[in-house]
Amino acid sequence: MARPDVALITPYPPPGGRHGGNGGVSSYSANLAHALQGQGLDVTVIAPFNEHAPLIYDDDGVEVRRPFELGARALPRAAEAALATEAPIVHLQHEMFLYGGPQWIAGLPSGLKKLRAAGVGPVVTMHQVVDPSTVDSSFTKLHRVQVPSAIARAGILGVQETIRRLARRTIVHESSFESTVPGAEVVPHGVELAAAPDRNEARSHLALDSRLTVLCFGYVAPYKGLEAALAASELAGGEIDIVVAGGEHPRLAGRDGYLRSLLERFGHTARFTGYVADADVARWFAAADVALMPYPKPFSSSGSLALALAYGTPVLLSNELAEATKAPRSLATSIDPERLADRFMALSDASQLELLRTETNSLARGRAWPEVARRHSTLYGEVNDASSPSGRRFRAA
Repeated sequence: MARPDVALITPYPPPGGRHGGNGGVSSYSANLAHALQGQGLDVTVIAPFNEHAPLIYDDDGVEVRRPFELGARALPRAAEAALATEAPIVHLQHEMFLYGGPQWIAGLPSGLKKLRAAGVGPVVTMHQVVDPSTVDSSFTKLHRVQVPSAIARAGILGVQETIRRLARRTIVHESSFESTVPGAEVVPHGVELAAAPDRNEARSHLALDSRLTVLCFGYVAPYKGLEAALAASELAGGEIDIVVAGGEHPRLAGRDGYLRSLLERFGHTARFTGYVADADVARWFAAADVALMPYPKPFSSSGSLALALAYGTPVLLSNELAEATKAPRSLATSIDPERLADRFMALSDASQLELLRTETNSLARGRAWPEVARRHSTLYGEVNDASSPSGRRFRAA
């Protein structure tokens, strides 16, 4: 293919799906790549090797290359592959354990320096932003971090400062994260332009009954506050049908008993679907009465929230997540189980659900992927104008 306008370094779903892959960043990046393409940009994705995908292939006009393995050399090799495309802008998607556990972080400075020296940015999206002052023993326990809190705190601070220092521009998804990453550009998590399936058909297909259906969607992980949601449903005494739709988080699979403990404690009162096939994602959001995100200490935007906004599903957010996303107060709830159970029961009133739907729709404004892609294109142009050597000029959309 001809020289692309931008190279994205990121995990990416295997062929044939938009919501697969090793976590939410994969789906995010597939949506971003195609939204940029929709703005007239040529995009090449530099993704980790995946045994279920070719080394190089075309994903509906987006070239995907998988030239590097996860681990300590992941980012330096990804940087070399991105530079080989001759793209004028390289955009890295970052989470703490995204490229192979803690060991990959050793290659972060050299990879970023290589990209910066070449004048191709880099632009870095930080999908997780943690205030180091909040990293204590409860934080490490919640996130299954296997080092003392002081070491975790120093490591997180070091990584975030390295990115801020070496990236030409840094992107965060919510304005509440700006204080932790001074100078960051706030670009919201994109929302898909999607038509929801017929609600009655979706409920029938998924074998839902007439009870209020509360959906907790996404990979199952301790930081999502599912215990509170499940305990609240139990207190509601069978009046609520709560569904945990998602498989065990890949980072925990095979080494943590969190999902097993939830099944043992709540398996008799809640529905656990396991992994949700791409074709059923829309059905679950169309069928649910409300999508619940009970995160106790948010440190990132929520892909599940973006999907709910895409399908027009009313959302209920923990007070903490509502504050982080600047959501209307009507969408916020305490995650104390007793108070949350009372909120569930109040939603049996159709007018309360309709209020949630109206406010949810207002939250979606400005978050559609075409608008998000336009903001990325503008940012790429600014970075290119400020840093690029001759011969690598960014072609603005």
